[in-house]
Amino acid sequence: MADLAQVWTDVDNDMELAVMAFQEEAQKMRAGAVNVDALKNTQVTVYGSSMPLYQVATISAPSAATAIITPWDKGNLKTIGDALTAELKNEVTPTVKEDAIYLNFPPLTQEKKEEYARLLKDRSESFRQRLREVRQTAKTKIEEMKKTGELPEDAMYKALEDLDETTKKYTDQINDIYDKKRDLLLK
Repeated sequence: MADLAQVWTDVDNDMELAVMAFQEEAQKMRAGAVNVDALKNTQVTVYGSSMPLYQVATISAPSAATAIITPWDKGNLKTIGDALTAELKNEVTPTVKEDAIYLNFPPLTQEKKEEYARLLKDRSESFRQRLREVRQTAKTKIEEMKKTGELPEDAMYKALEDLDETTKKYTDQINDIYDKKRDLLLK
C-alpha cells in the first residue's frame, strides 16, 4: 500500500505543476494594461549567466500602457533591451532613454484580443491533456497493483474513483483560470 501513497503524491505534484504552469502562461498574456509579472521572469544573460529580469533591474508601470525597466548596472541596458525584444516577439520595441528602458504598449485591437483568446483556449486544452496523461499513468499503476495482488479489488475501484475526482478538481482549476483570463481579454 505504500506504493499507492506514492502514486497519489506523484499525481498531486504533477497536476499541481500543470496548473501552475498554465497560470503562469495565462499571466503572461497581455489583456490591456501592462502586466509587470509577465515581464519579471524574462531571462537576461548578464555576468555570464542567465537571470530573471527582476534580479537585475527595477520594473515599474507608471501607466496602463507604459513599463519602465531601470537596470541596477547601466552597462546591461542593451542586453536587457535585446532580451525584452525577443520576449515580446517584436510586438513592442524597447526604447532606451538615459538610464532606463521604456516599453510603450499599444492598445489591443479586437482582432488581437480574439487571437489571444484562441491561443489561450489552445494552451488550456494542452494543459488539460497533460492532466489526462497524468491520470492515465496513475490509472495504469493502480491497475497493475491490483494484478500483482498489492491492492484488493474494492480498494482499486475506490482509488480509481478518487483519481477521477482529483483529475476533475485540477481540470476545474484550469477551466477557472481560462474563463477568468478569457473574460478579461474579451471585455
